[in-house]
Amino acid sequence: MTTIVIGLDGANWHLLREWLDEGRLPNLQRLIDEGIGGTSRSCLPPLTVPNWKCYATGKNPGKLDVFRFDRIDTAEREHVFHDATDFRSSELWDYVEDEGLRAGVLNVPSTYPPKEMGGFMVAGGPDASESEYRSLQSGYATPDDVEQYLDEELDYRVHPTPMISPSDTGEDEVEAILELIDMRFEAAERLLDREDPDFLHLTVFYSMALQHYFWQDEPVERAWRRIDENLTRFTEQDHDILVMSDHGTQRVDTVFYINRWLAEEGYLSLGTTVDQLFRRAGVTRERALTVAKKLGMVGTLRKVVPEAVQKVVPWEEGVKRDRVLSAVNWERTTAVASNQGPIYLTMSADDPGYETTRQELIEKLSGLTHPETGEQLVEAVHRGEEHYEGPYAENAPDLILDQGPNVHTSDAVGAGPWYADEGVWRGGNEPEGLFLFSGPSFRSEGLTLDARIVDLAPTLLHTMGMTVPSDMDGRVLDVFEPESVPGKTPVRTREPLPEKHEGGGGDRAGVERRLADLGYLE
Repeated sequence: MTTIVIGLDGANWHLLREWLDEGRLPNLQRLIDEGIGGTSRSCLPPLTVPNWKCYATGKNPGKLDVFRFDRIDTAEREHVFHDATDFRSSELWDYVEDEGLRAGVLNVPSTYPPKEMGGFMVAGGPDASESEYRSLQSGYATPDDVEQYLDEELDYRVHPTPMISPSDTGEDEVEAILELIDMRFEAAERLLDREDPDFLHLTVFYSMALQHYFWQDEPVERAWRRIDENLTRFTEQDHDILVMSDHGTQRVDTVFYINRWLAEEGYLSLGTTVDQLFRRAGVTRERALTVAKKLGMVGTLRKVVPEAVQKVVPWEEGVKRDRVLSAVNWERTTAVASNQGPIYLTMSADDPGYETTRQELIEKLSGLTHPETGEQLVEAVHRGEEHYEGPYAENAPDLILDQGPNVHTSDAVGAGPWYADEGVWRGGNEPEGLFLFSGPSFRSEGLTLDARIVDLAPTLLHTMGMTVPSDMDGRVLDVFEPESVPGKTPVRTREPLPEKHEGGGGDRAGVERRLADLGYLE
């Protein structure tokens, strides 16, 4: 028997409820009927990164030293993008192998470059290297023979082709993601048979891109029916299975342009932007884009325009919108923000005005409402070092936002008000994800529990009869059949494995391009 985890990026029960009630996802419904689960709360911010690592390590970002896909280095005035080499903690599959078992990991975000394991690792998007994988067809999996097998048998791809983006959401882009879903499951099934691991993790990532651009419309339902059909590759065998997500998705009713708000409040100063230059010349963003599309030039512009120029060209609708850091007048700026709301102050923590500025922002943002509807845009504002726990909490963003319901916080700058009813995304991230255990070791109680994403790793280790590292933040959940082996066995702890931190790996520019394609960098 293998313990299998099926990770579904951005999934939650709210997204799926109507399709489940109408019988459109019968295999997932059977797992619900036969298993036990509920809602899993992610760490803030509710993003793919850091939350896949929070799941894999059982730890909050304060113990990982990574708090988002990227961080803003206000001293160097640049974005710094993260890959697998930046994380400082061992993952649950490291502990599986440390206790003499074999693990297989497929398509988990932030696993590029893939590390050597006794089993296998196939790196996942959006941060697998484009320059190495797409051009050389190498470097996305270890050991080498697994990569060779996937290439020869499946013509395996890490990323969909063509890639979905704000300007490219047609049938070709949708179908590329649907094909990738099938490929992921087939690869996992074949590697399960070929490698016979004791633990297998598979993540489906790019379905989340469809949820961003289409919310619950037909392309998203197609993706979920495809996922449901593929579940039978594993559910018809006698495995212990966990279906889980890194965070949830919600309908976007309001876009909160936090950097525009910071500018209006006097914390952020902008230089002349490309939008302003276009307007002076009598050319609008929409007009320029329409001409580019009619001439079939959007893709060409991306290839031939220097990156330094692209960074200040509007990105919404397929040409990069004003990238925040390129438009900032740093000498007159005290705060700048990223998507989903991490805020970075430009002054050091020992500056006399630092804490005063933080407190001002907390008070203003905590009471912020939609000027027209009165709805709350921000649930809470946290000091980074107080919200997280661990040796790296001091490296957190200065402030962390918990968004209001149906709000997407965008870091885009440029002309226009600091709020809008619609933007690039129709579906945005929220902290409530899902989890569902099913199999011989688990009780059948349906969706009755609440958990945290950090609880899943210790629960999986205990399921497999292993000890739980003492530095994990999560706890072993009460999900077991009383007469099962994990149900009758007390939880045991162990000393954690030593930290490893390599740094400097991967294709950072490629990561940035794919995050922009998906709308994470606006």
